[in-house]
Amino acid sequence: MMKRSALILVVTVFGSATGHAQTCSRDSLKAIAADYFKAVETHNMSALAASPNVRITENAVEIKPGEGLFKTGGKAVFQRTIVDREKCSTLTQAVVEEMRDSKPSRALIGVRLRSDGAKVSEIETIIAREGNFAFNPQGVIGTADQDWETLMPEGKRLTREQMNRQANMYYDMMEDPRNDPGFATPCRRWENGTYTTPNGDCYWRGATMKHPPRRLPVTDVEMGVAATIHNFRDDWLDVHLFKFDANGKISLIQSVDGPGTKGTGWPLDK
Repeated sequence: MMKRSALILVVTVFGSATGHAQTCSRDSLKAIAADYFKAVETHNMSALAASPNVRITENAVEIKPGEGLFKTGGKAVFQRTIVDREKCSTLTQAVVEEMRDSKPSRALIGVRLRSDGAKVSEIETIIAREGNFAFNPQGVIGTADQDWETLMPEGKRLTREQMNRQANMYYDMMEDPRNDPGFATPCRRWENGTYTTPNGDCYWRGATMKHPPRRLPVTDVEMGVAATIHNFRDDWLDVHLFKFDANGKISLIQSVDGPGTKGTGWPLDK
């Protein structure tokens, strides 16, 4: 008998680039993300308006529509969403039930969606399961009291460029500690659900390491959050969310770290 398991997801919804400014509302973008979760729960992609040529990858491997998580996924029991109105995009971190290998289990997942007009044309999933780095999806559920909903007052908002620069600096810091991303005191970080900053210090204190270029698919200027997708240490698939405080400092970090791969399966501009 198949049993239920749970997954943690990060979902990204992208609007197509045109010669005109995007006119997406936060509510409409969140509705698209909700349709994605409905499609996963019901195992029916018709719940999500998808292009006939939609491209889907899981852990950098291309799959056909209806396969993968659309077969094994279930109800989302936890969600948090950031919105990029300029790019018509969202990114949602969630805990989702899953039927897998006839055993109850949990996984951390990052999912990126791109919408061309009213149709989703790209679905990218990054999935971490038992045995992957710092695996502890229950730890994400334990952060439900964090405020990822309140928008930053307009006078306190950083620009997209400022937040993306500081998010990129996070990885540069690991190569050269003189690079300062600008952390709040305290700064708290969860990696695959594991709390890794008990002293409230997000600065890197370990051995130096290099990282390949990062993708910056979603930046929520209104809430003050930047997201990156890349291969951590040019090894495992990785999604990071960097939340800024009213002083322009990084105060919260959430990451989803998938299995080891070379490349993400998508170009840097996705």
